[in-house]
Order: sequence, then C-alpha cells, then structure tokens
Amino acid sequence: MIRIVSTFYNVEKYIESCVMSVKKQNYRDFVCYLIDDMSTDNTAKIIESLIKDDSRFVFIKNTEKKFKTKNMVELLDSEDIDDEDIVVELDGDDHLFDENVLDKIIKVYSEGDIWITNGSFVYANGMFGFSSPQLNFDTLRKDRFTASHLRTWKVFLWREIEDEDHKDKNGEYFKFNPDLAYMLPMLEMAGPKHYKYIPDFLLVYNDQNPLNEHKVDMNTVTTLAVEIRSRKKYPRLQV
Repeated sequence: MIRIVSTFYNVEKYIESCVMSVKKQNYRDFVCYLIDDMSTDNTAKIIESLIKDDSRFVFIKNTEKKFKTKNMVELLDSEDIDDEDIVVELDGDDHLFDENVLDKIIKVYSEGDIWITNGSFVYANGMFGFSSPQLNFDTLRKDRFTASHLRTWKVFLWREIEDEDHKDKNGEYFKFNPDLAYMLPMLEMAGPKHYKYIPDFLLVYNDQNPLNEHKVDMNTVTTLAVEIRSRKKYPRLQV
C-alpha cells in the first residue's frame, strides 16, 4: 500500500494542484493523508470540496501546531499503517509531475529489495532540480544533501529512527530541516543495496511559496543542519 503524506500550512493557492495531481494518478491503490497544521486561510474549505466522498483521502485538521516532523511521527507510528507500506512525501504546496508517478514508484519497489528512494524534480518555472543519486553512503553527513524530491521509503525503516533524532537539542521536534533529519538515518540504515534513485521527473517543486522554510528563517535552517549532521551515523540495518 502506498501512503502519501502531505503536511502544510496556509496553502490555499497551491493545494488544489497538489490534491488533483494525486487524484489523477493511474495507480489507484493508495491512501493520501492531508494534514492541515492550523491554516488560517481557505485551505481546509478547498480540500473538503476536492476530496468529498473519495475514501482514499484522509483529511486531518490539527487543533495544535505541530510542524512537519511531529505530524509525520504521530501518523507513521499508527498501528493502522503496516511496516511494508511505502510512504510518499508530498508537501501541500507541491504537486506530482504527471499521472504516472505512483506507477513508477511501485515498479521500482517491485523489482528488488528496495527500502528507500529519491527521484528528480523540476521547479515551478521549469528549471531542473538538484536531486541526484546517493553515491557514498559512508559520508552522507559530510556531503552536499541531494536526496531531495520525490522521497519515498518503507515504513519499517522510518520506525527504526530513534525518537531523539527527530528532535533538536532542546528536545523539541524539528520545526525546520526535517527532511535532512530523517533522510540521513534512513539512507545510512538502508545502504546502497536497498536504495534506488529514480531519474524520472516525479515532482514539481513550488519555490514561489513565501512560507518555504529557507525564506522564513535561513539562519535556523543552517544552524539545525549543522546540528543534524554532527549526530552519530546509523549502522546498516540487518533484517
């Protein structure tokens, strides 16, 4: 089962493109979780009108601010989600590249013992993104981070991350740089044997959103990146 996870805040300008890109997928066996982190605009109304009676969509409206990391931790620790399910991370201001994205992801996972992938993306203006294959799994914390969109992984791999590594030095779930905090451990645990890079374009990244974290507080983004990279490397997972 594919579990698409989308967390967001105040994305009324973008959420329709996001949701419709999921609804148009040729591959139909998925559940899409739309987690609204206390938006103050019309995001919720737009979502409700789009998903209506489509049981593949689960709309969650937070009553407290959690940010991306805590939302994902709480969801992916749920007993309703199986260890072998595949997570597809899709921010609410982005959208899937075309109707074949989920087909391509399923094909990759069905052809080998794959636990985690990243693929290629384009920016909303058409420029190519910076995603690239992971080459040296022993130096991931020192190398430039390129394990970007579209990111997917099996749930059991996520569950092997220690809870403290989802949190900053003050013991609070990361508000910035969550992707670095969870991708590094999962890539390290998977290693090259269980990793696959998907060269096809899978996502359109919206770099126009003024709420993108690097636009909100680049200093904190940079500080947390240093903190995350300085943490212990995870050993290869043997299962």
